Amino acid sequence: MGDATTTPMTVRPLRWDGDGVHAADLDAVAGLYAAYETDRLGVVDTAPADISEYILNRPHVDRDRTVLLLEGDETVATVYVSLDPFGKDVYGDIAVLPGRRSAVTESVRWLVESGRAIAAEQPDAGWMLRISHWLPDDAMSAALAEHGLEPVRRFYRMRIESDSPEIPELMPQLPDGVEIVVRDDEETRRRIWALDMASFSDHYNFTPTPYDDWWSHFQGGTRDPEGWWLLTVDGEDAAFCLLAEARAELGEGYVSVLGVKEEFRGRGLGSLLLRRAFVRYRDMGRTATLLGVDAENTTGAVGVYEAVGMRAAHTMQGWALGLS
Repeated sequence: MGDATTTPMTVRPLRWDGDGVHAADLDAVAGLYAAYETDRLGVVDTAPADISEYILNRPHVDRDRTVLLLEGDETVATVYVSLDPFGKDVYGDIAVLPGRRSAVTESVRWLVESGRAIAAEQPDAGWMLRISHWLPDDAMSAALAEHGLEPVRRFYRMRIESDSPEIPELMPQLPDGVEIVVRDDEETRRRIWALDMASFSDHYNFTPTPYDDWWSHFQGGTRDPEGWWLLTVDGEDAAFCLLAEARAELGEGYVSVLGVKEEFRGRGLGSLLLRRAFVRYRDMGRTATLLGVDAENTTGAVGVYEAVGMRAAHTMQGWALGLS
């Protein structure tokens, strides 16, 4: 059934079983992402576990506005909507069956209307709608532009294959005075949170997040407690690396967050943590290690990743719209 059909399109919120999405709806969302990403990228980028965490673990998901779009009985698209009350941002994400241009248009319309409705409910002004999509996607780009969004930033999905000769044969040793703390307790997590807030304070669209909201984003999802590494230099917290099992179903490793405090940059600490992650995932039998990065990052992160052998596999285009 294609765009020539006169079958009316309907919008239905996801069904929730307590704190979780109904299994059938979760399967429908996973199927839409698999079809969309295979069409755009040639591979599936978002594993079902990652989708489950993305929907379930965000503390401010809008359950009423996160929906499925149907043509008759066929599910053709999904629109995800969440809020960042600290940055005054509404975040959206869309996956549409290939070739369904009308579903793209309807999905964007729903997202924009949802964003405006959410902003109207807030006591303060200055809210923004933000969404990113894989390139190329002319239909999505055109629909976003038609609804007033503007391109603002690009992001890379970077990867290194586990058989790359640039991955060390053995786990890299720690220099003198450098230690890695691996402890899954609140005191350590709070130290990592403080490093996260400090390391990204000069990044695009950064907004400080209270510890409880930060932790609720990670808690109970695909995080790998043994891969939450806090690096110290002469006893001072300097860098951190958070690994996740979001791509385990795809046979890959994933660096969820990597940060180095400004005064410790330029010492190779980020590269050290990455190389250790590459070796760990290779020795676990994973085929590759991936991460996401702002393509216009001002701290030189892209260059650091390229220097250790990673390459940009795919590109996302970020868009934004003022909702005031």
